[in-house]
Amino acid sequence: MFVRDINNHKLSLLTSPKTHEAKKCKVQKLLAQLHNASEQLYHEKVMRLQREAELEKSLSLLQATLESTTEGVIAINFNGHIVSFNQKFVQMWQIPEFIIKSRNHNQSLTFYKNQLKDPETFCRCIEELDSQADVEGYDTLELKDGRVFEQYSQPLQLDEQIIGTVWSFRDITKRLQVEKEVHHNLAQEEGICEQKERFVSMICHEFRSSLNMISFSTSLLKRHRHSWSEEKKLQYLQRVQTTVEQLNQLMDEVFIIDTAQARKLKFEPKPLNLLQFCHDILAQMNLSESNQHTVTFVSQGDCQAVCLDKKLLQPILTNLLSNALKYSPKDSTVDVVLSYQDEKVLFQIKDRGIGIPKTDQQLLFEPFHRGGNVGDIPGNGLGLAIVKKLVDIHGGQIFVESEVGVGTTFTITLPFCQSVTMTK
Repeated sequence: MFVRDINNHKLSLLTSPKTHEAKKCKVQKLLAQLHNASEQLYHEKVMRLQREAELEKSLSLLQATLESTTEGVIAINFNGHIVSFNQKFVQMWQIPEFIIKSRNHNQSLTFYKNQLKDPETFCRCIEELDSQADVEGYDTLELKDGRVFEQYSQPLQLDEQIIGTVWSFRDITKRLQVEKEVHHNLAQEEGICEQKERFVSMICHEFRSSLNMISFSTSLLKRHRHSWSEEKKLQYLQRVQTTVEQLNQLMDEVFIIDTAQARKLKFEPKPLNLLQFCHDILAQMNLSESNQHTVTFVSQGDCQAVCLDKKLLQPILTNLLSNALKYSPKDSTVDVVLSYQDEKVLFQIKDRGIGIPKTDQQLLFEPFHRGGNVGDIPGNGLGLAIVKKLVDIHGGQIFVESEVGVGTTFTITLPFCQSVTMTK
């Protein structure tokens, strides 16, 4: 009886519609939950991949930005680990690859502080930054190879927390060179302006003095034209004529200097027989007829046909010879030597005159400068300035050796181009 009841109960359970439906609903619910969970996991995976892609893109953009900057940049955390850097930084400091791979900033510090002229100051700057992480810094670093870097430092922040330091380096070597050239050019311009003002002032003084002399002489001649003897009148007339000639010479010299400074004086080298040229100059100065000085002329080496500018060369030799005679005592000797050396022609003018003091030799070629020992010997101080300008136009050099009371030797070297053989 009991066994029959159990079987009947089992049969009722198996065949109960409610029980079957409940189980079916429970299974469907579990399947739905599993499907939702799967979709959620898939969605989260997609979002994660998108965020990773965006992060990678942001990092790539950040690195590309770092690489495109002209500054070398490196970021270091407080543990001495290199967080980030760009290739410009590596190139500027020429960091070896093994140091970059190690990401150890202490190794890189040891490497590039040895490139500095003053590594101790740089190390003190690093210590200050380590002790005060929230401080921004600036310094100028001079390297042993001549380069100069600007160094900027500022805190490296993550959210609102400081985690290290960012350094940026800028190579300012070329900028400093340009600034130096600009300052040099400005100083030159200022010097040229001052020189021009002084030049004009001196010219005005020379003209005023000469015109005053002419005015004074002519005034005396008018006043005493009936009482003075013919000899005395001629004396004052000769003084006026001499002053006018000096003014003409001054005008010619000023024109040469002004044209040379404006770079309008043309350099036109042509074949020139230097031996004949020197003889002509000596003849033009009437040295052969002078009984006050003895002039010797010597030509050393083979007389070569060269290309030089005759019209510019003549004032060079004429001025030097005139000075040698003017500042030498009567009956003294002036030597003129012509020689050739390494495709250069050398002119040497040596006198036994009053000499040039050492203090004056530094300003020897300045316009209107005259030695402190010239006394009342006439002159305006333009001759040597003209000589220097004309020698420079030739691309040559001028040297002077002088001793007070002993004499002076000027040596001119001018490069020349070989020309065709000329008939003497």
